[in-house]
Amino acid sequence: MGKISDIFTFTSRFFSKPRFTGSILPSSRYLGRKMAALANLDAQKITVELGPGTGAITSQLLSRGIPQENLYCVEFDSELCRIIKRRFPKVNVINASAENLSGIFAGKEAQICAVVSSLPLLSLPQKSVEKILFEIQEVLPSGSRFVQFTYKLNRDPRRIPLPKMRHLNCAKVYMNFPPARVDAFEKL
Repeated sequence: MGKISDIFTFTSRFFSKPRFTGSILPSSRYLGRKMAALANLDAQKITVELGPGTGAITSQLLSRGIPQENLYCVEFDSELCRIIKRRFPKVNVINASAENLSGIFAGKEAQICAVVSSLPLLSLPQKSVEKILFEIQEVLPSGSRFVQFTYKLNRDPRRIPLPKMRHLNCAKVYMNFPPARVDAFEKL
């Protein structure tokens, strides 16, 4: 299975479950580069990627020097998990919901340097979003980063319920379809 078929798989997921996929196409490498740059990655620690899809962001995280063994990809869709495992055989792929991060990373929280999320938070049910954001704050140690992108370019980051975090900065990526905004937060 090649890259074109991966894109077809991703697109078919959008048409079957648009609220959970968020976009008709996978993210661009430009978006991935920006997310990886804002994550303040540490190759000796664990990086958690939420919703890796077909691996566009995954490949950019790895290109920043993260060993595959230190990257944990949490993906809800089992077919997308298979794509990630095929493309990145040493990455830890976990077929689960981001609503269960505390259980998934129990005992490993201090080793996490960043959570990088491609989850479509604006289209998910509000209760799920609240649970995911709570879980992210629970697993991140003080000083670590949470990076999230959105297609809503003018979104006010203060509206994101992250009481245990502070907003660091944002960047807009126009070389993505659709264009995206990346926000970086730091755990207090």
